[in-house]
Amino acid sequence: MTERDRQYDIQIADDAWIEFIDIAGRYERATDIDALLGELWPLIYRLETHCVAGCCGMDAYDFTHEGIATALLELDRSQLHAACAAAKEAVAAAASDVFTSATMNHVADKRVFLQLLDHLDKCIVAQDRAGA
Repeated sequence: MTERDRQYDIQIADDAWIEFIDIAGRYERATDIDALLGELWPLIYRLETHCVAGCCGMDAYDFTHEGIATALLELDRSQLHAACAAAKEAVAAAASDVFTSATMNHVADKRVFLQLLDHLDKCIVAQDRAGA
């Protein structure tokens, strides 16, 4: 794929992406996800390293394994693992299939946000096991 094909995908590694799922015709059903992310915000804020979300949306964040490992250095990984589980449960249980985040300047299909939460959780667990 070319860069243009990845315009709305979320990069999670040099060669890995969470693919955009079209939400055309569903914008009006978008539910605010910010409150559902609860205790994940300390991590999410530390991942905002490429730009600011107000300008670049999800492209402002470094969701790579390395970026997440760096962001976790001063955070409680066990607390974030629990926060991730709570956020995944809250998002999965929400009636809407489209979410918006004013903080992250992003609107996405529920499955995209769930994949991102799964990715964050896998990185948190890996760092915890590594003892980093």
